Amino acid sequence: EAATALAGLARRHPDTIAVMSAPLPRALRYITEPQGKASVIFLLGEYGESIQEAPYSLEKVIDNYDNIVDDGVKTALLAATVKLFFHRPPECQHMLGRLFKKATEDVSSQDLHDRALFYYRLLRSSPDPDIVKSIISKSMTMSTRQFAEEDDSELKAALMDEFNTLCTVYRCKPENFIEDANIVPFVRMPKEHPLPSDAPLAPVPDPGVNAVTDQLGGASITEQQGQAAPPPPAPAVTSGEVDLLGFGFDEPATPAPVSSAGSLQSLSLKASVTLSGDAYQSLWGSVPDGEAIVTPALPMRTAPSATDAVEASLKTFNVFTMASGELPTEFKFFLYGQEEDAFGGGFFLIQAIMLKAPASLSLTIKVSGGDPDPTKRKEKTDQLIELIKSSLGQYI
Repeated sequence: EAATALAGLARRHPDTIAVMSAPLPRALRYITEPQGKASVIFLLGEYGESIQEAPYSLEKVIDNYDNIVDDGVKTALLAATVKLFFHRPPECQHMLGRLFKKATEDVSSQDLHDRALFYYRLLRSSPDPDIVKSIISKSMTMSTRQFAEEDDSELKAALMDEFNTLCTVYRCKPENFIEDANIVPFVRMPKEHPLPSDAPLAPVPDPGVNAVTDQLGGASITEQQGQAAPPPPAPAVTSGEVDLLGFGFDEPATPAPVSSAGSLQSLSLKASVTLSGDAYQSLWGSVPDGEAIVTPALPMRTAPSATDAVEASLKTFNVFTMASGELPTEFKFFLYGQEEDAFGGGFFLIQAIMLKAPASLSLTIKVSGGDPDPTKRKEKTDQLIELIKSSLGQYI
């Protein structure tokens, strides 16, 4: 093991060979373990130009070739002798010929036989020895970037989680060079929802369905008067008594219309929700893709310049961001929100994709928990779509 480690050290730090070269010939006589013996033979061939006794030490091993059992030792001996021949040809010519004869007649290893035959034919047929030297030297050069102890599988897994960051450059975890307060935790997000050509599209809701979200959108009251009148609203409520979404308007808020059957539901999201990445992925996977609501691409006046402004606008409306990122052609957001417990407490999980050109917005929404009535869930999803459009009024 010490000889193997020494060979690795010499590969990585060739300047240390001057220190370790002197005892190598003596070590070769006493090492019996095959891997260690092969390592010392490799060092004698690789750095034999500066080791005076190197060819004579290898010659003794060649003379004892018939007693060598391990194929690895034989292969290392062949490679080392061929390489040393180019540095010290007068001393190695005859012993290399004997080694070729023994190796080409050796039937214990097909690989060894083929290597010996290749080296022999290459030396015999090449008109320029320098070309052969460059070929053999390059083919035998072995570089080691790190030791086995540094090959940390746990570190590799952590670096893959931090791919495309400086962690892969520094080969260390972010906590080793970034303050804890500035570390962005890695969150593995669910797979993207497939969007087949025949996927059902969520209908664009009638603007009169949710008077609260209409009030928060870009349309004015006069623009809404030309549309079909919604069901009669409840009596107006004085200022300060009702503020469903907590926006603090000074003027009285117009409550959402309520149908006589009481089927229309108002959407009220919690202002503070905590959801981990694992929980988000679990909830997303628990809802079948067939139950997801996929909106048609909504045209946008302009695409955002960064994700921060979009996240801030959505947060104002209690729609929070689990993860976001910018790609060459689009922005991608994984969003979520939760109903107030009094309205069912269901989670809305949203994947939003904003194309840069032409600017458009596509939404994929899954609802986990909450009201089990499909009609009411759809109504709330429609209201959520309008809520998102309202929050992004500067872009849509």
